[in-house]
Amino acid sequence: MARPRAFEPEAALDDIMQVFWRKGYEGTSLQDIEAATGLNKQSLYRLYADKRAMYLAALRRYDETVVAQTAAVLREGGDARRKFQRLFNKVLEEASPGAQRWGCFLCNASADQAQLDPQSARFVSAAVERVETVFNEALASSPPYDRNAKARKAAAVKLLAFYFGLRILIKANAPAASLKAALRQVLEEI
Repeated sequence: MARPRAFEPEAALDDIMQVFWRKGYEGTSLQDIEAATGLNKQSLYRLYADKRAMYLAALRRYDETVVAQTAAVLREGGDARRKFQRLFNKVLEEASPGAQRWGCFLCNASADQAQLDPQSARFVSAAVERVETVFNEALASSPPYDRNAKARKAAAVKLLAFYFGLRILIKANAPAASLKAALRQVLEEI
């Protein structure tokens, strides 16, 4: 009879995700992961074949949680401007005093591993496409985007660039007042 696991795999994966999100692939050691999860390497290797498998699982977890939350915010009621205002205000909470300025794990992974690892590159690319699709859907709720697919696509790409840029600037400790001013300008154009 097999012994039951003494830990929650999803909770461990959340901890693994946070370590990679903060420190990147190269900056994260197995000791960091052990410390974050409270698990020893044997337990970790029962779940994941190696560090790369842990990293890819962490990216998937980010997609299932943070990216899914982004989609949920944009699917709430209101016109396109209101939807994006809600989303970007939520992102700006990361720039408030005492907040964790980790940026975006997808952005971090894009700079950290996507150029070095084809699996990471495919995952990041697919996740960014999912975010763009959700942006496109949110824009479709308001004129002129509801009738103009070309304008909707262009606006979605522009907002996508702003979204990821905002997340990077937050990580770089850009002043919150500057980010809020940029947001006001972007919202005026929706």
